[in-house]
Amino acid sequence: MTNIHFRCPCCHGSQYRTSMFDVSERNPLGAKCIFCKSPMMTFDHIAASQHAQRVPFEARK
Repeated sequence: MTNIHFRCPCCHGSQYRTSMFDVSERNPLGAKCIFCKSPMMTFDHIAASQHAQRVPFEARK
């Protein structure tokens, strides 16, 4: 079994709960932060979004 590490994009917490009622296209595993109720992101999504912010706009064409 693969371990998935989540991080909240809003409060940066790492504690979450899952629910089948929270499953959506944006949140396929139904994980929500227990503190601010935001959908959790996996570390690979966070790294990709941080990289996209650092790359100059001209290089993203």
